[in-house]
Amino acid sequence: MIQSFGKLLRAEWRLHQHNKVNKLGVVDPSAQTLHFLPNVFEESVLKALLAEIEQLKSSWVRGDNEWRRGFAIGGHELKGLCEGEWLDYLNSSYFKSKVQEATGIPTLEYVSVKDTNRISLLLYQGADGGDGIDWHVDGSIYLGERWAGILTLVEKTNEDSAKLEVEQDNCVTTFPKEEMTNSLVLFRGDHIKHRVRPMLDGEERIVISLLFSDWPRMTLNPFLRLYQSKVNKAFYNNPRL
Repeated sequence: MIQSFGKLLRAEWRLHQHNKVNKLGVVDPSAQTLHFLPNVFEESVLKALLAEIEQLKSSWVRGDNEWRRGFAIGGHELKGLCEGEWLDYLNSSYFKSKVQEATGIPTLEYVSVKDTNRISLLLYQGADGGDGIDWHVDGSIYLGERWAGILTLVEKTNEDSAKLEVEQDNCVTTFPKEEMTNSLVLFRGDHIKHRVRPMLDGEERIVISLLFSDWPRMTLNPFLRLYQSKVNKAFYNNPRL
């Protein structure tokens, strides 16, 4: 019991220190790997998913703030709006095993269903100045490693490379646009800087955002939880964790 409590205290301290320094751009050089999984959905499932998204137009929440410019539907709302095969697949043990195999981490799991960032939808458009998000690293509220997944559904842009960019070891990595649709990029978003370039007029990008951890225990630190609550409010107009 005492040993377990000590482990929790050490993990909480590491997380506190990590969030403190990553705001300054200090990241772990050993956490710069990313993984690319093509053809996530079968074509019929992807087609049904895109049709379902067309019916969600009134449910998107618009955000224009210091963190991000664009639309979103949080996981809490998504559960009540979507019942498609695509959501069952993403929640399946088979898909989880694909993620574990790709990263080489057999203990990698989704974060809690209570976390709205577990599975959410993000939409970027080119109207009114262009949606996007500037270079940043994510904060974390989990005691284990934090893995972000970006599953691109729509990349209707006029550029050759996808709007998502990551910076690994001070080198910017771009992705060919034609390879992005129905593909998942997995990376340590709290250690790898990333951005979404501003959308140009007439462009549109829709992605599913996924969140995993090899120890998905949420911090008890009230300041980190409050900060994440503010981010959730900015993204989804819902501060719940």
